[in-house]
Amino acid sequence: MLYRFAGLIVTLFCLTGAVRAAPEPQAALKVPLATRVVFLGLAGAGERVVAVGERGVVIYSDDAGGSWTQADVPVRATLTAVTFVDERTGFAVGHDAVILKTTDAGATWSLLNFEPESQVVLLNVRFSDPQTGFVVGSNGQLWSTRDGAATWVQQTLSVEDWYQNHIFDIAWTPDGAVLAVAEKGVIYRAAKADSTEGRFTFAPIQSPYDGSYFGALTLADGGLLIYGMNGRAFVSGDGGVSWQPIKTGTRQFLLGGALLPGGRVVLVGGGGTILLFEPATLRVESVQLSTRAGITAVLPRGEDVYLTTEAGGVQRQRLAELVD
Repeated sequence: MLYRFAGLIVTLFCLTGAVRAAPEPQAALKVPLATRVVFLGLAGAGERVVAVGERGVVIYSDDAGGSWTQADVPVRATLTAVTFVDERTGFAVGHDAVILKTTDAGATWSLLNFEPESQVVLLNVRFSDPQTGFVVGSNGQLWSTRDGAATWVQQTLSVEDWYQNHIFDIAWTPDGAVLAVAEKGVIYRAAKADSTEGRFTFAPIQSPYDGSYFGALTLADGGLLIYGMNGRAFVSGDGGVSWQPIKTGTRQFLLGGALLPGGRVVLVGGGGTILLFEPATLRVESVQLSTRAGITAVLPRGEDVYLTTEAGGVQRQRLAELVD
């Protein structure tokens, strides 16, 4: 089974009684084969490329993937996602409700949150600006900050006041509305945050699909894109009120996505699937990695894309060569 799916779903098996980490955090081990572990998140810090993954391993490259250095990380929990708000400041999240922060472009990390007995797996982290960020995770966890992660407002979202499903990603509209996508076709939406408490009030909205959504993106034109199980993807130009399906031509799970120069989108997923999507025309081009290894994350950099797969490690591909 695809490891990114493991990172987002099988990861959650730990919620059913697997052995938990020790109450006190232990630093990630520096290992000779750090570049070969399975990575679940990619981000850019200026020209630097940063990857996070299993056992708390974080690596970074300053020479376009020619060489990699393992970062100093204070936990051994698997890390599921990473993002940067500027060239030096970034955040990563993962198992044991871990939230990490770096102020030196990913070389060293400090621990903001660690709750090994909470049975919370944080699955994604997004910032709409340097001060406003969101963390989402298992069993309805959605945390928000309005002060650059100095403090967090923690919420548990549910459907019909009882079912707390796993939330996988966050996107937002130009007017400040926020969308959170979850399993079983659930989409939550919140208007702009309350000006005094900084709390976003989320409620479920009509969804075009009853399967899980693993990702969401804010498009260059302010529209929204959501994607997930069985190659399903949808776009909205009205903040999530209505959705138009995209003919992706695949039944593979779509697990990651990113904006390309010019407004196009790259989506990746199971079986080495890579989709290039043009929002203006809804046209999709499809290609597969020759290894057919499931892709866990994607990061565009100039004319290249960096990919992490279930086979382990980070690879750099020339985008033009993938679609020729």
